[in-house]
Amino acid sequence: MATKDVQSTGSTVAISNDVVAEPVEANPSGEIVVTAERIRGSVDTDVPPVEELNEADIVAIGASSLTDLVAAVAPQANSGRGRGGGMPIILLNGQRVSDFRELRDLPPEAVRQVQIFPEEVALKYGFRPDQRVINFILKDNFASFATEIEHAQPEEGGFGSNKFEATLTRIGSKTRFNLDIELERSTALTESERDLIGSGGSLLARGGNVSGLGLNGEIAPALSVLARSRVTQAGIPLGITNPSLPQFATTANRLNDSNIGDVRTLLPRTERLEVNGTWSKALGPQTILSLNANYALNGSESLLGLPGTSFVLPGSSPFSPFGQDVTISRYFDAPRPLERESETNVFQTGSTFNHVLGSWRWTVTGNYARTANQTRTTRNADFTALRAGVLAGTVNPFAADFGANLLFLAPDLASSLNQNIDVRSTLAGTVLKVPAGDVQMTFASGFTRQMLDSETWRSSVTNNVALRRNIMNHSVNAELPLTSRDFGLGSVIGEWAINGNIGYSDLSDFGQLLDYGAGLRWAPARNLTFQASITGDENAPRIGQLGNPTLVTPNVATYDFTRGESLFINVITGGNAALIGEKRRDLILNANWTPNFVKDFAIQFSYFKNNSHNTTAALPLLTPEIEAAFASRVVRDVNGRLVSIDQRPVNFDSEKSQRIRWGFNVSGNIGAAPAARGPFGAPPSAGAPRGPNAVTGAPAGAPRAGGGRGFGGGGFGQPSRWNIALYHTYRIQEEILIRPGVPILDLLNGSATSSNGGAARHEVELSGGMFHKGFGLRLQGTYKSGTTAKGTGLPGSNDLRFSDIAAINVFLFVNLDQQSSVVKNVPFLKGSRITLRVENVLNDIVDVRDQNGNVPLGYQQGYIDPRGRVFELSVRKRY
Repeated sequence: MATKDVQSTGSTVAISNDVVAEPVEANPSGEIVVTAERIRGSVDTDVPPVEELNEADIVAIGASSLTDLVAAVAPQANSGRGRGGGMPIILLNGQRVSDFRELRDLPPEAVRQVQIFPEEVALKYGFRPDQRVINFILKDNFASFATEIEHAQPEEGGFGSNKFEATLTRIGSKTRFNLDIELERSTALTESERDLIGSGGSLLARGGNVSGLGLNGEIAPALSVLARSRVTQAGIPLGITNPSLPQFATTANRLNDSNIGDVRTLLPRTERLEVNGTWSKALGPQTILSLNANYALNGSESLLGLPGTSFVLPGSSPFSPFGQDVTISRYFDAPRPLERESETNVFQTGSTFNHVLGSWRWTVTGNYARTANQTRTTRNADFTALRAGVLAGTVNPFAADFGANLLFLAPDLASSLNQNIDVRSTLAGTVLKVPAGDVQMTFASGFTRQMLDSETWRSSVTNNVALRRNIMNHSVNAELPLTSRDFGLGSVIGEWAINGNIGYSDLSDFGQLLDYGAGLRWAPARNLTFQASITGDENAPRIGQLGNPTLVTPNVATYDFTRGESLFINVITGGNAALIGEKRRDLILNANWTPNFVKDFAIQFSYFKNNSHNTTAALPLLTPEIEAAFASRVVRDVNGRLVSIDQRPVNFDSEKSQRIRWGFNVSGNIGAAPAARGPFGAPPSAGAPRGPNAVTGAPAGAPRAGGGRGFGGGGFGQPSRWNIALYHTYRIQEEILIRPGVPILDLLNGSATSSNGGAARHEVELSGGMFHKGFGLRLQGTYKSGTTAKGTGLPGSNDLRFSDIAAINVFLFVNLDQQSSVVKNVPFLKGSRITLRVENVLNDIVDVRDQNGNVPLGYQQGYIDPRGRVFELSVRKRY
């Protein structure tokens, strides 16, 4: 079948979404030749997509927005390139957009087709080839107003979340409008609601504990005589104003409970309001302007424990029964628990201008983002007067009202204002035509200004950071076809094409950076494609990594590999102005095969090799290897107990990784197949001849194919479908060299940089489901094999073993439009969908054990995954 594109404009196609086909013709030999045309809005490229979804596939997913749809196709859209790909590049009708915000809230019912392309297609739009490309092709004349209400609650209880969303969408022949409003609120989850065991090494307790300062830590010889053993610690008898030695003998060497889990949150209380709106208009036959604005308000509140301290009770005090100095350690419920409150205001706006200049497509995008954050952290109470009174003998440390009048020290305050302005111009088109096809090039230039102002106030000391960065960047991408299978040598050896890119960036604070790449594509058959590419790039640390405000978070549960114990410590986060730039090199080999003997089946295979230098990351898990390399980041007391860790970003000398990723996509119909579809997944009517004598089978004035206002664009006619996407990643090498002269961290053999252990050798991604007569079922999840984090091997140190994990989410939904009896009895339910989501349906949580088979306190499952199995019920209605 011969194909041609309608109003082709170089690297993209015309903005209209119609499908047009010419009448069937017969050549002189009698062979019937059908000249079909690509759906307008699809990507004009010879690179085959790794996956395509039609309307039936989209309905079968049961998504509520394009955000949900992108998440559902994550296995196909994720890039395993280098050290991990980011968010896919998003296109709308084959065109660039200023940001995914422009279309993320569109209902899936407005989408006619989804195309997912490999990384090489990113070059056609002025991007580097390190992310896959998703193109959404919209329907015409679509209108919808939808509301959705969600409630989520874990099986173990403790917290809940509620969400309300309203979305208005209007898509006409020349305009598109989308407005989305979201409100979400979640309650807090405390440690006590997960029955966690507190750290056993702390003397601090609500009732208080006494420890000795005498010889060998003895509290008092007389107390040891009463207890018939040496007493070094004792819980303060509760409810007694002036406890005696015999009363202390009843608690000898037994401490009061130090657990304060009821005032420590695992999950904060959060609130979120977000408004997102997009307006787009065709200014001419080949010109589109779109505008987007977004505002989000996010607030959170965490509990960080209780005020607490240790102080000396003199033996001369009238309230001391010991006759010698001792230490009293305790928590105080007054004034109130320690808290951290955070509020973030985000305003973003963007615009996109698309215009055709002859055979070239010119795109200008602009973005402005303003993020303002304020954080207030309550510090410990001011114990100065209380400590002085105890030393003077004027304050009874055992009294019921002891510490009732405490006041907090001045809180820690941190604020930051991050602003980004970005303008980018892209010109793409055909430079010349060669026998094998079109030589296409993309020229892109951009300017970015980044501004970060942060202020930290702690202990009457103010630190201010003001960073500014201007970035000028230019890039050229090109694709040259070498052979075509339609004639000459290409009919024997298949299609060959090469591509390349080079980019240059000038950063005001970092100097010049370069990125480059080259690729080769070979398609020996229409259903088989091989690709090879090399890429290299230089990157500066993000401005936030350099200048984020410094925060100190108290009472963070941490495991100390050196001593083999869990305890609560202070953790420091923020920016590091001493970071340097990164260099990365990648080698990528891809193969895509769609066998003819299996319908709707595709196999993909990829090999990735990465070599990076001066990489930037937050200070990793504090294994002995990391502590030895970054000793200045760790504070221990005189007894060697861990006190604090500075987790601000650091540079690693180099990282090396190799991995293989392979998988397949397969889909099909349930029962009898629906009516045959037209070219490239279009409805049959879309391929009918046009013109004054054409017979369309539809009355004059009927909506064009692909439009609609019913649920799913057709409501009652949704076909039954099933699909599976399964991908397996096998990691061959994951190594980090912190700095020359120190041992290499082998993340596949006992080294670790994450609190979740090392790198999993095997990882499997699953996405699949079925849709039948309005009922849908979807599974989505990942499996990761177990890992190990080794200790020092010295006495007291422990290895940790992390189990494998299978995190599977299940979605069950019903489209009530296809339940005619229900809609007939309750007309209000027309256009409704009810969804039950079960997050982590297996309730599988990583099981962490030391070499003795014990679970470290800091790795209790409530700390690792406090949510566990979560049930979410949502009701969505389209009007």
